[in-house]
Amino acid sequence: MLTLFPKMLPLILLSLAGYVLCRMKWLDAAFNRQLSLVMLNVFYPCLIISSILDHFTWDTLLQNWVMPAGTVFILLTGWAIGWLTRPLLKRHPEGTQRCYHFVCMMNNYSFLPILMATSLWGERAAALIVLSALGSELCVWTLGIKAITGQPFGRGFFRHLVSLPMIALLAAFALVGLRAVCAHHLPADGTWTGEVFASLLTTCRMAGKATIPASALVCGARIAMMTPRRLFSPLILGASLLRVAVTPALCIAVLLLVPLEAEARRVLVLIATMPVAMASVTLAEAYRSDADFAASTILLTHLLCLATIPLWLALIQQ
Repeated sequence: MLTLFPKMLPLILLSLAGYVLCRMKWLDAAFNRQLSLVMLNVFYPCLIISSILDHFTWDTLLQNWVMPAGTVFILLTGWAIGWLTRPLLKRHPEGTQRCYHFVCMMNNYSFLPILMATSLWGERAAALIVLSALGSELCVWTLGIKAITGQPFGRGFFRHLVSLPMIALLAAFALVGLRAVCAHHLPADGTWTGEVFASLLTTCRMAGKATIPASALVCGARIAMMTPRRLFSPLILGASLLRVAVTPALCIAVLLLVPLEAEARRVLVLIATMPVAMASVTLAEAYRSDADFAASTILLTHLLCLATIPLWLALIQQ
């Protein structure tokens, strides 16, 4: 617990800033939604493009395919648990049901595990987490969008898939492939076109770094708008326990049975134990789901994981 808390402290402080600013009336619900839309359509696509182009080549994507495949399995497990248990929420509003299904799936698959993996196992483990996030992104912008919008597979559902983050993901894959097959035709360093390309990538890096702070501010502000009674309701507690206890248990049981390299298994187990992602509030705001529910589960799962993550990691090391 003492090792984990400093890694979570940046997220806690940024969320606290959003909470205080909302209490001071500097932020309100309308601003929160607008910031969520900016984050979703500007900062996040830039983060996707810069992360993939900075960390991956076509060869590394192919050599470490098990990492994105592993996170697809982890998020699919959470999605399936949410889908199976959602009928229990029939008395709750539709927006709450959709958000419940989404947060059962949506764990913090990048920022927090990268900080922890770097501290525990070094830079190689952190690079594997960055690579594994490709599978998570694909799940979030397909099944995740289906969960939070409630759209059935059809024209309306596929319209939601044509989003800037999904376009950015496809564009990043295309650029990685282009760099592999025709590197000698790309703009060279020092040329005018090369400098323009480098400047565009630098712009993406700068904008992408705003994703996590913006998400934390939105989450903190949303928590400030909530009533304490709802914050620790039975539904919030149940959803949080599914996220930090039931889903990790199922995923870890399978990961221990599948033949994997020890380092890959450790990293995937760490990802499986993560709390609900801060971006859940942003997506709930953007798609008019229950943002209060998302903020509540984020807060409670982050508190619970101070105890659960060390226990899960200790279990696999025995």
